[in-house]
Amino acid sequence: MGTFKQFLDEQKLEPRTLVRLSSQLEARSEADRKLAKQRSDKRRDKEKQNKPYAELGIAKPKSGRGVSEQQVSAALADEPLSPKVRGKLVRAVSAAVGKKGGAEVTFQSLFGEVKASKGATAKKAS
Repeated sequence: MGTFKQFLDEQKLEPRTLVRLSSQLEARSEADRKLAKQRSDKRRDKEKQNKPYAELGIAKPKSGRGVSEQQVSAALADEPLSPKVRGKLVRAVSAAVGKKGGAEVTFQSLFGEVKASKGATAKKAS
């Protein structure tokens, strides 16, 4: 049994609860839509194209997508997950544990030594 599954069993958390909480936490708000619009406008503006978002004071909006049931089941099976998915799972578990009065959860306490998945690397032209 993996670290993630043990943690959920100890805390008595259901995977469906994590999916629901994650979708609520990652949902886009009106402020996120404004940030996405500002980023889009920045890319179209010739004067601002070369400036980074941080310099213009434009933060990154939420993705609008929570974790899926397949991603939660992959975490339960200790399969490698991308860093974004792992981050969303940590936020969802922290929210669930926080509602019960528990402390903040870390990557290490949830996933242990399971490696993060890495995408295909692009071959450099030599």
